[in-house]
This record gives sequence, C-alpha cells and structure tokens, in this order.
Amino acid sequence: MTHPAIERLPHSVVHYSKFDPRTTVGGVETFGRRLQLVFEEVHYMTPRTRDEQMVRRQRLPVICDNQLVRDWAPDIPVIGFQHGVGAVKFAATRSFSHWCLRERQRRAAKRARTLWVSCAEWVADAFNELYGNGGSHIIYYPVDTDRFDGKLENEASRLILHDARLKHKGARLIPLLQQAYPAWQFEHLNCVPDQVADRMRTARAFVHLSYYEGNSVVCNEAMAMNLPCFLTRVGLMRDRHRPEDVCVIEPEVAFDDPEQLIASFGDFLSSLPTRSYAPRRWSLTHATMQHSRNGWSDVLQDFTRNYSWSQ
Repeated sequence: MTHPAIERLPHSVVHYSKFDPRTTVGGVETFGRRLQLVFEEVHYMTPRTRDEQMVRRQRLPVICDNQLVRDWAPDIPVIGFQHGVGAVKFAATRSFSHWCLRERQRRAAKRARTLWVSCAEWVADAFNELYGNGGSHIIYYPVDTDRFDGKLENEASRLILHDARLKHKGARLIPLLQQAYPAWQFEHLNCVPDQVADRMRTARAFVHLSYYEGNSVVCNEAMAMNLPCFLTRVGLMRDRHRPEDVCVIEPEVAFDDPEQLIASFGDFLSSLPTRSYAPRRWSLTHATMQHSRNGWSDVLQDFTRNYSWSQ
C-alpha cells in the first residue's frame, strides 16, 4: 500500500537530548531524526550545544527529553517528551544509571512552564500515578510506512531477527532459543538505520525479549513490516489499545522460566505456517507519519495557547 508524502508542519523546532540523533543510533535518536519528516525545520541540540540565546531570540518550541527539561531557564516554555519511566526501568534493571534517571525524572516533574507529551498510554498513566505529570498528549513513535511497507520476501526464510543488545533486552535468552531450535537462524538486527527495512524484509519473524521498554521503535518497525512478532508484555504491549496480532509472553516467564520460554517460542514457531499475523494493521491505524503530524499539530496549538513566552 502506498501512502502520499505528508505535508510538513510549517514550524521550526528544537530537539534537545543527551546525544545528537545525526551521529548516534538509538530509539530516542530515531524519534529525533523522524521529526524532520514532521516539521519544516529541526535544530538538534545537546547539553554541549544548547543555544539558549537562539531559542529566546526566535522563540522556538523545544522538544526536550523528559529528564532534561531543567537544563533550560525556568522562564523558557518547553515540551517535555516522556520516552519512558525511569522508576519502572530501575525496578527492572536495578542499575545505578537507571536510579539516576528515576531521580532526574522525579525532579523534572516539578518544572513549571512544561507541556508534557508521552510516547504511549502506559507511560502517561505511570507518570500521573508517580508524579502527577502524565502527558496530556500521546504520540506513538511513528514509522515511515512507505519504507516499512509490509512487502515481505520471506517465503522459505529460516531467519529470526532480534535486537537483544543488553541483558535486560534478552541478550542471555536468545542463545537458549538458538540451542533449542537449531534449524532456525537467529541474527541480531545490527545494521545502519537505512538498511533496517530491507533486513526485516527477508526475515520469517522478529523476537524481542525485554524486561523494560517505554515504546520500542524497533518493535514498531517490525510490526509495520508485518513480521510475525514474539514479544514480552512491556512498553506498548501494556497499553489499553495495544497491538493484538502479535504473540506476547510475560517478562517474568521469559527471564525466570527458561523451559516455559522455550515451549512458548516453539508454539509461536509452529503457528507460522498456519496463522496469518498482520500487526501492520495496528501501525496503519495508530503510528504512521500522518498520525505523528496530526499529534504534533495539536501539541503546538496547545503549546502556543497555554505556554506562551513571558513578555
């Protein structure tokens, strides 16, 4: 299915995060790069390149990573984008860096002159419960559905793709599945962003075993590509309006019960010849670039109306 190119919003905005999306790979960075498909002009700033004078002079909306909103002077209105919940991530990983993230988000929640936007329903709900600052707008990570077009070339494929880069993303679980199902070829989705769609095109399925996600970009891409997906119930899978046409396993089962994990994955593999998985339908209904454009149009109207600059 071909979708016409969307008309970008006639606004200049700032994307402010820890790393520059033009030189760094990751979910937040993918989000940042795709803002170029939504807005006429995007200025990328990091803590090292933050230009407050430029923002003041041009009165630019700053789309800022949640925990970094306090980097900006209190009189500057900003848009705080909630990519994930540090408190939930710390509970899953118990790492010091995620403890720090939790504390920075807790302090960030108190900042005035901040319009909060969430990447998923569950994220907004969690922040409301924790700090009372859940996003008043929800914008799912969009996928370019022209590039991730759902046109698979995988009829005889034995390739299972995964993105198990870290321990809490299943790095120790993939070898268990590979050993249990040696007829299948498990490969890490390790390529530059421009090659992801074509890499997925030839796979038979996608597996993502994570103990925590905010809203996984790579899972959204796999669903838009119409790949059968075997996922843990984290991130987007916790939403009220979550994708239904995927295979979901509880993270506690995946990480704590290897026998059940292997058996559940075996059931998933056995279903591939007979079940027609079509998760792309959710993507086309909720997470296209047009959905993102419409969402950001509403955000900027709210921002202009209620978070004006001090005179």
